[in-house]
Amino acid sequence: MIQVTDLVTLPAELVGQPGHVSRHCTRHGEPAARYRDFKLQSSVKLEGSRWWSANVLTMSSDAGDYAKKVKVAEVTGWPLCSRCLRMRARWMVVAAVLFYGGLLAVASPFVAAIFVDVPGWMAGVGAAGFVALPVSAWPFSRGSIPRVIGARTSADGAFVVVRSPSSEFVSGLPDGEWHRGGSGP
Repeated sequence: MIQVTDLVTLPAELVGQPGHVSRHCTRHGEPAARYRDFKLQSSVKLEGSRWWSANVLTMSSDAGDYAKKVKVAEVTGWPLCSRCLRMRARWMVVAAVLFYGGLLAVASPFVAAIFVDVPGWMAGVGAAGFVALPVSAWPFSRGSIPRVIGARTSADGAFVVVRSPSSEFVSGLPDGEWHRGGSGP
């Protein structure tokens, strides 16, 4: 299977309609085992220094600016092969184990202290839980559909840009509806 090494750009209107995307997986080129609907957000860079603006008022202002600038593309019926589904499931299981295990580890010393005299090593269990909770965001991000399929939106949200799609995926796209490159036509 040959990988196309550049970017493929699809109009957001095209991927928002069912049946207008290839029937093959973006990453592996295998036939789709499942089709998923999801939303892609454009990445937004906010101006200004984050170091000096770490108070509640400027953070709420930044959140408002972010909401005004972010663009969302709705994707309908994107193909995922069985390998992508398994990879996504594995990352989500790791994220769930870290998150819920972290919650349990944080809560267990407090719950145990209600019933028995807690040994000193239980503080280490609680500390491990505090570490596991934020670490769980990493596998959750790795298992997200945009990360699994290698897609993002353009800055204006008008296009979906796919990084290094399989040749089978590209050959299954409608003629004239896509082009190579990441900035749109």
